[in-house]
Amino acid sequence: LGGAAYITNNDQLRAAGHRIADFIYEKLTGEKGVFSTRIAYVVKSRGQFLLQIADADGQGAATALTSAEPIISPTWSPDGSKLAYVSFEKKKPIIYVHSLASGRRHIVANQKGSNSAPAWSPDGSKLAVVLSKDGNSQIYLVNADGSGAPQRLTNSSGIDTEPRFAPDGSIYFTSDRGGSPQLYRMGPGGSDVQRVSFEGSYNVSPRPSADGRTLAFISRREGRFQLAVMDLASRQVQVLTDSHKDESPSFAPNSRMILIATEIGGRGVLSAVSSDGRIKQRLSVAAGDVREPAWGPFAK
Repeated sequence: LGGAAYITNNDQLRAAGHRIADFIYEKLTGEKGVFSTRIAYVVKSRGQFLLQIADADGQGAATALTSAEPIISPTWSPDGSKLAYVSFEKKKPIIYVHSLASGRRHIVANQKGSNSAPAWSPDGSKLAVVLSKDGNSQIYLVNADGSGAPQRLTNSSGIDTEPRFAPDGSIYFTSDRGGSPQLYRMGPGGSDVQRVSFEGSYNVSPRPSADGRTLAFISRREGRFQLAVMDLASRQVQVLTDSHKDESPSFAPNSRMILIATEIGGRGVLSAVSSDGRIKQRLSVAAGDVREPAWGPFAK
């Protein structure tokens, strides 16, 4: 396999173990491992909402924000230094960008109506967001530093939501413009909108993989909300889970695993599923109702 040596303190043994696991994984597969990456998620416990950051296996959790009001839609900046999320602490949904190193944050969208579903551009300079300031929820582009005015990207008679950038700058999103929620793709400036999903009457939460080859999403099949993936070259769809209430898929940065929230016994838990569906692993995280997972990028 080759050789590597690490000098570490006792309090860094887990991190060293993750680096070693990444080294071995890369030697065996030729691809980068994700053992040293981090995840974010929201825990509801005892009437409080906690935005937490943990190792990819769910261990070593730290709380970035605590609120008596809901926190939803956390998403990592491309360099892993910030999180964007929606907070209801001012009794309405407002989008913030939060620096993990300093704990400081700033508002990037506080328009009248709803401000939701932030998604980082590949270069980290902008966020696609969903605003209802002009009527129906539509997708806009805002500067990540909070400056300037929102730039409207969609203009449909339906609801356009859940944008996510692909590596090439195109944007996948959910829209009911055709009568039921389906997946669409548009160019970086909102041009050339194309429908992507055609199987089933309800497909939401598109998440393109980092390698641009696969789209993860939630598909309703016989009343069950299940994790599915689409090969973007062939458009073939595969359902990966047999659960009932999957939500919020998030790809690992090597595109080989997908983190989801699912429901067991009425409580939200996190599970990692391989992109071919062969491996399924429940993550051990803090007690409470756990939702809104987001897998962070490779460490810079």
